[in-house]
Amino acid sequence: FIAATFSLLARYDALGGAGYQAALNETAFDVLKKRLGVGCEAFASPLNCRYGRFCSAFPDVDSPFGSLGSFFHFAPTRGSFEMNPPFVPEVLMAAAERAESLLAAAEDSGGRLSFVVVVPAWRDVPMWRALDESRFKRGETLVVPASDHGFCDGAQHCRPPRERHRVSSYDTGVFFLQTSAGARRWPVTDEIRAELVAAMKQA
Repeated sequence: FIAATFSLLARYDALGGAGYQAALNETAFDVLKKRLGVGCEAFASPLNCRYGRFCSAFPDVDSPFGSLGSFFHFAPTRGSFEMNPPFVPEVLMAAAERAESLLAAAEDSGGRLSFVVVVPAWRDVPMWRALDESRFKRGETLVVPASDHGFCDGAQHCRPPRERHRVSSYDTGVFFLQTSAGARRWPVTDEIRAELVAAMKQA
């Protein structure tokens, strides 16, 4: 365990960019789990994950701590997931395309698949248009102003508790993408949307 932990910490320290690893706060994750059955994160690390199972960038050091490997090699046909990719335009677009492909395959097979996608509200990048025009989008896109919410810092393990959260650098967009069966299993109501926004504002 000690060797695995050292390897993990050394890898993420070398990566730097704690903002890449920022995550929703615990209350928001708990809302997603309770209300939409979310139990797995598409982009996380052992240092910021809320759930026991998650996809991550470095399965060689992350797998002892619950990683399922890269989201881009993950092929679920059912389930409810939270997806908050690193805020890098190319990665965001690749993640949007991957989710769309998985949803299309699940729709064809009748699978109950759902993604709650959390991204910066960068309306001028291809990712935003891809998500906003997805045939699997349910309801209107949520946009939470930057000044109203924050994220758990990716380097929270190196910071005092009072600095665990950081104010968001950007407005945040939240998309709900679901197959037909997924939408029946986990309907996204106005009440759920309001509850999620309220939870995000607690960071």
